[in-house]
Amino acid sequence: MDSVTHDLLTQRVGLLGNLPAMPSILSVLSEELSVRASQINVDRVVETISYDKALAAQCLRLANSALFRQRADVSTVKEAVLALGLWRIRDLAFSCSLPLMFAHVCRSIRREVFWRHSLGAALIAQRLEKEFSKHKNQAYLCGLLHDIGVLVNGVLFPEEFRNVLEEAIREKTSFLDMEERVLGFTHAESGRLLAELWRLPLEVSETIEFHHHPEDQSTDNELTVIVSVADKICFKYGLDYGYEDEQQLALTNEDLWAPLHRRFPKAAELSLEARDDLIENVISEAGSIADQVFSLAPQPAPG
Repeated sequence: MDSVTHDLLTQRVGLLGNLPAMPSILSVLSEELSVRASQINVDRVVETISYDKALAAQCLRLANSALFRQRADVSTVKEAVLALGLWRIRDLAFSCSLPLMFAHVCRSIRREVFWRHSLGAALIAQRLEKEFSKHKNQAYLCGLLHDIGVLVNGVLFPEEFRNVLEEAIREKTSFLDMEERVLGFTHAESGRLLAELWRLPLEVSETIEFHHHPEDQSTDNELTVIVSVADKICFKYGLDYGYEDEQQLALTNEDLWAPLHRRFPKAAELSLEARDDLIENVISEAGSIADQVFSLAPQPAPG
């Protein structure tokens, strides 16, 4: 975002109240996993997760679920960490903690609808990263957080945000364009602000800001292209916000694939059949895992 928009948004946020702080366990885990893989202290990661009883229980349930079941039952947090892997543990921590954190603060979009889309984008981005990118273990987090500004706008500007959603539904048009019209800024920009507050890695905050327009970023961050495509695949194939966006529905698989085709030589080598099969498979897998994660996730207490 330009400096004028950044200053204006920061000022409005300051007048209305502080953005939520990152849950401490996420901050600690992010720090512990920010070093080289060979330097990560697995026992310290296990200790950190064990402090959060709900997260520890979730890790154990997921490690023993049909998705990740090992030959023997997983009974300790350390076994769960080793079974799921360090990066999946970090991603699971974010996936479990953030929906609860925002559970009662944004009522314009149903919690499960928003997080199914976010989780779907995360899983699809992770698969595309694995297939085509030299980056490893970052696409999931970028995908999960790409629309976090939607919640920021819903929290800080509830009336205006409700108008954004109602008008987007009525006109079957782009949520992003409607935000610009009603708010004067978008969830991509407010999401970048939250990412900076949380001191997330630069490539994550860049992906959040530019996921709708990867061509506008000044750096060569290929994760932005991956998440942009994952986001569009979600909207095209039903992991969306529950309303019709005619621009998204009009996209063909050729349109969806074009940015990957331009960015990654390996993507350009796939046949049309292989490409379409990949899209179908990744959508099916993302939907199944989203169902699994939400069936395991503890629900917030009413209030």
